[in-house]
Amino acid sequence: MKKQVKEEKKVAGKKRSSAYLKMFTVVVFGEARTGKSSLIKTFLGETFTDEYEPTVEEFYSKQILYNDRNYQVDIIDTCGSENFPAMRRVDIQKADAILLVYSLDNPRSFERLEQLREEIFQERGHNLPVMVVANKSDAVLDGHALEMKTNDGSLINTKYVAEKEWNLLWTITSAKMSWGVEDMFHDLIDAFYLRRAQTLPAKGSRSWLGSPLLSSLRRKSK
Repeated sequence: MKKQVKEEKKVAGKKRSSAYLKMFTVVVFGEARTGKSSLIKTFLGETFTDEYEPTVEEFYSKQILYNDRNYQVDIIDTCGSENFPAMRRVDIQKADAILLVYSLDNPRSFERLEQLREEIFQERGHNLPVMVVANKSDAVLDGHALEMKTNDGSLINTKYVAEKEWNLLWTITSAKMSWGVEDMFHDLIDAFYLRRAQTLPAKGSRSWLGSPLLSSLRRKSK
């Protein structure tokens, strides 16, 4: 009998812990060879490798403890090609947050992000956090690594464009050296819940005064 009670307590404990597991889906976009898969695998704790394997679409999952909350972070690693627009639309709809990755040793990979940003806006508007990621910081010692020339020859700062013109989050990482990788996912979680808090009615707000329920109660009290 005691053994049965212990087993029931174990099951109940498992149910309680799973109830507090928050699901969080991150979709990773970017041109081929920008290190998208390497960033994900570094986050998962896998050993970095320089070998390149083209990705069509891969799915990963990791449970983490962050700010006293348990999360299951589901990650969709997308194809670096411009093909498969229908697949991208589906992935954007699944996302709680999005990473747009470019490589500091190939600033031109930043140009591809503008099209992706437009696709995200068309599908979801401004309803989810999007972070631009400058990856491969270990491969660049030049202080001007964040700058690139546009087609018309003008010089732009990619960090400035991402933050000020696109109004997106921005960070710098190295998958090879594990620089900034965990922080990148933590910042996305923070941004997601901050955005949610800003869209929910504040506690004690008067927005409920015009609700159908209150109108019904008023009618009954007359």
